[in-house]
Amino acid sequence: MSDDINELLDETFDFCIEQLEEAGDDVFRLSTPIQTVLTVYNAQGIIDNGGFQYFFENDFPQTPPYSFFSDAYRRIGAECAADNIDKAARLFGFENPHLDMEKRQRFLDEISEDEANEDSLFHRLGDEICGDDSVFEKLADYIKQNIQYFRKNNN
Repeated sequence: MSDDINELLDETFDFCIEQLEEAGDDVFRLSTPIQTVLTVYNAQGIIDNGGFQYFFENDFPQTPPYSFFSDAYRRIGAECAADNIDKAARLFGFENPHLDMEKRQRFLDEISEDEANEDSLFHRLGDEICGDDSVFEKLADYIKQNIQYFRKNNN
């Protein structure tokens, strides 16, 4: 990625963090564009560091459904990543996996203990978007298209 894109992402993320703090750390009190940047930037960073294993093994603040994340990816035009999040969430085999860390962890433990599962659908879905720079490029384009939301006194 270019330095310009990295700089835009970093500056915008810093602005969004300030807005989140002003909103009492409640992402749902923020405008959709700010929610989108925070959600994609954080989620993609986690996925880039450890795939879907890292992404799904912890609870997120306010335990939003995983569709909250896939919807954010779709808003920036990252359809493949959004679809992969949705498909992976369905692999847990129970409703509302975002609400049950214990069940999620059992599933993750089972697939990580079996080496044959390293090539499982779950891992393949995560591998497809882990390290995918196009997500951040699309996020930068989204920011440019919605730049008015990322300036002081315009929210």
